[in-house]
Amino acid sequence: MRAFLAAILILPIAAPAVSETEQERADRCAAQTEIVLQAVEMRQKRRSEERTKNAILDTTDEGLAPSVPLLVGFVYTLHRSDLKRDVSGSFLEQCNAYKQ
Repeated sequence: MRAFLAAILILPIAAPAVSETEQERADRCAAQTEIVLQAVEMRQKRRSEERTKNAILDTTDEGLAPSVPLLVGFVYTLHRSDLKRDVSGSFLEQCNAYKQ
């Protein structure tokens, strides 16, 4: 759970500085959750953190690119046993609950 709290604390860095609507937040959270999901999958395949970042950056929209290193880094701080849990689902729930 400490890791999920850490992820929430980095959201202001990864999120736009201006207030966003509920729909914008939902869209951003969904996109960031996809990044987390990809990172979990690649980590489970024992890919390096750097290789994972580069692969995800290649397929990520430019607007979300700054959040990729943070989100991938978050996934790589988790214990491997935590990857068996619903990391992306928990991230999405926490992201949607966060209010700026």
